[in-house]
Amino acid sequence: MLRPGFASRVTGWASRNRYVVAMVLQLSLFPFGHWFDTRIFFGTAAGVAQGQSPYLRDFDLAAYYDSPSLVGMVPGIGYAPPWALFLASMYWIVYVPTRNPLALNFAIKLPIVFGNLLLSRLVKKTLSGKGIEPATASRAELLVLFNPFLIYTSALWNMFDTLVAFLMLLSLAFLDEDKPWHAGIALGLSISLKHLALPLIPLAWLWFARRPTSRRKRWEALTSFTTALLGVEILFVLLPFSVFGWPTSGFAAAVTYQTVATGGFTIYNIIPLNLTTPSILSVLGYLPFVVAIGLYVALRNRPLTEFRQLTQFALVILIGFMTTRTFLAEQNLAVIFPLVLLPELLWGRGFLEANRFWMLFFFYTLWNSVIVLFTFLVFPSAFDVTVAITTSPIFGPIRSVVLFGCVISWLFLGWRYIVRRA
Repeated sequence: MLRPGFASRVTGWASRNRYVVAMVLQLSLFPFGHWFDTRIFFGTAAGVAQGQSPYLRDFDLAAYYDSPSLVGMVPGIGYAPPWALFLASMYWIVYVPTRNPLALNFAIKLPIVFGNLLLSRLVKKTLSGKGIEPATASRAELLVLFNPFLIYTSALWNMFDTLVAFLMLLSLAFLDEDKPWHAGIALGLSISLKHLALPLIPLAWLWFARRPTSRRKRWEALTSFTTALLGVEILFVLLPFSVFGWPTSGFAAAVTYQTVATGGFTIYNIIPLNLTTPSILSVLGYLPFVVAIGLYVALRNRPLTEFRQLTQFALVILIGFMTTRTFLAEQNLAVIFPLVLLPELLWGRGFLEANRFWMLFFFYTLWNSVIVLFTFLVFPSAFDVTVAITTSPIFGPIRSVVLFGCVISWLFLGWRYIVRRA
């Protein structure tokens, strides 16, 4: 029988050591990873470590790994070079000495889990610094730290979008602190990992233009931010091609693919659309940027002098951008949640909207990426079992209806939020 007060002591210890608990919990997922993305990471890690470009069409997993789970051909990554270079370094540092795929998988998770911890800490620190009461700030921290959607799509999945989100939010915080150089570096690093925060560059320029200071200081801030941003992109995105002798054509193809890919968390997961052949419909691939520009024009005169206004503007732009993409992976939505927490709590609206978003995202993810698919490193037949489940006569149609219903709900929630908050 438990002694009186034991449960409260355990709860108290867990609360005080919440980051340790979260880290152990997330790193314990080291045997798991999304079948498609993790295999690409393994192929890219080995290929780049052997001196190849990360943007090759095919890597032969069996040529690098002795595992029944790592066979067949996989394409290279579709991101800028930094993540590929990290993967290659982990291949040499971890896999070559151990020859253990699980050890490499653990190493891949380290910056992802670290990003999750940083993200939750930043949310709490930012809210506390803006006068939000400690209990609310701590609740927001815990909601990010132990959020099922974020953990599922990062520590379990092996995707690093939470690190992208952390750098994006850090950039917004630096803007508010009048640190344009730091803001440019943070946003540049975010974009060099994934392009998700790209639509926020004009927001930073608009923020500088609205600052209540002299014209010279506004121009200096804008110049510092832009110089830092461009410097990071040159260093981390362009320079590796020259240093390692990679052809730029593969990366250009990966960037272009973003405008022709369809499916994911969009209406095109059930409505067929082929954008690979040039036609009048090809404009849909560029619609997110058109929408972002349209929102900037529509909101150009709205007040933009406070941090809560800055985060609200950023959220509106990103929701407009994300809801109009022709392909949207669920892990990309880490830039929506927890960003939504900042304006909602800073305006005193509470957690309702944030909870609506992450719960919808998580519900969609569970149906779209069936959990068995993540066990492939220890269960080589995981992909075949997943296909059998998702194409079964009963579950298959139900799944399609649920996924499409989630998309409609996402479009409704997203654009209702834009109309109400813009």
